[in-house]
Amino acid sequence: MKRILLFFAALVTVICCTSCQGEDYLAFVGTWGADRIDYYNIDYAGAPIEDSRTTFFFTPGDPENGIDLIFRNDRSGEMRDRSRDTLDVLVYEDGVVVDTTAIYCLDTVVVTKFTYSYHNDDALLYMNMESTFRYYDRTTSGETTEDKLEEVIRRYTYKMHIDLLTDESFIYENEYKPNYVERARLIRISEDAPAKRAPKPVAIPRKPGSLFGNY
Repeated sequence: MKRILLFFAALVTVICCTSCQGEDYLAFVGTWGADRIDYYNIDYAGAPIEDSRTTFFFTPGDPENGIDLIFRNDRSGEMRDRSRDTLDVLVYEDGVVVDTTAIYCLDTVVVTKFTYSYHNDDALLYMNMESTFRYYDRTTSGETTEDKLEEVIRRYTYKMHIDLLTDESFIYENEYKPNYVERARLIRISEDAPAKRAPKPVAIPRKPGSLFGNY
């Protein structure tokens, strides 16, 4: 009888632990606004090379220039970027990038959908993001050159280490390519206290593989 009781006690413990781990992602449910985003290189030991650091500041919840991440309790979400007036568009010729142009998108909100998962044990946030990639396909016929705008759906998986997670804020690090790091701090946005308008921040340049500069 004693062994049976011990077995059931151990079983209940395992079930409880598994259940708790399965709900770790709920800590992110809500709306978060970007506060600070850093891009920098790291050395062989993983330490930041300060001379390479570029920092961008935002006001969380800014209704005109903010960037929000919305996490829902069904593990889906959206990134809503109101900070951009233009989108960089690559020009391809015979499958090779030959130029970069821009599409103006004044007062536009760029919405990108994602799904996510998180476990406290490894402090890794996974975001599977689906976005529209726009590019010009350049064709030349005789003396005539024409750029045709094309669109394809691209899917990205981000593996981000969570350095800090509280009810009010979280910080992640994303090594978006070898030795290149994106580090961002996000603040939970309260619907009862909307942010004041902030001066227009400097737009993040395109940084393929990063979360906020991948377009």
